[in-house]
Amino acid sequence: MNFKRKTCVALALGTLVMGITAVTAMGQQIRYSSAAGKVAAVTNPSGHTLTRRFQLDTPNLQRLLSTTIYSGRGCIIAHLSGLARITDNYVVFQVRMDGVPMRGHTTLWASPTPVVYCMIDSGSPPYDDEQFIDPTKVCSYNFFDRVLPGTHTVEVMGAAGSNIASGNEPTVNALVLTLEYP
Repeated sequence: MNFKRKTCVALALGTLVMGITAVTAMGQQIRYSSAAGKVAAVTNPSGHTLTRRFQLDTPNLQRLLSTTIYSGRGCIIAHLSGLARITDNYVVFQVRMDGVPMRGHTTLWASPTPVVYCMIDSGSPPYDDEQFIDPTKVCSYNFFDRVLPGTHTVEVMGAAGSNIASGNEPTVNALVLTLEYP
């Protein structure tokens, strides 16, 4: 093999090893599966006013929905959707089973609490002053986790961003939690 060819092969192998190492360092994906023979859904037609400030209050989340299921062993999937009227930058949600956040959340700069968020489009001309225009956004997320046989409580928690102006509280309407489980 000539020098150029050896150099190209060495570079290609080095790049491959670095790529594999980078993927491993970022973490492995998580996969659960099972048959889901049961479905449960919960909503509150009256909607919800968010009273907790995610960045400032302790506890920083309030319960919005809750349901109890009896499950077999396998995988549970939670679908959450709703309309969030955001009055200060963002709102957050967390779906937890037996007090533990399900898979599919992230963390924000404001707190290590695992959540998903729905944010206004500030910085875009029509949304420069969210305090006055109160944009409503569709928020939709999916979560999953491993479930053991037994009775489990699934809760939807939520909060506003960092500020709640009296008389202009953020709200969440048409919030629906749908569960598929064994």
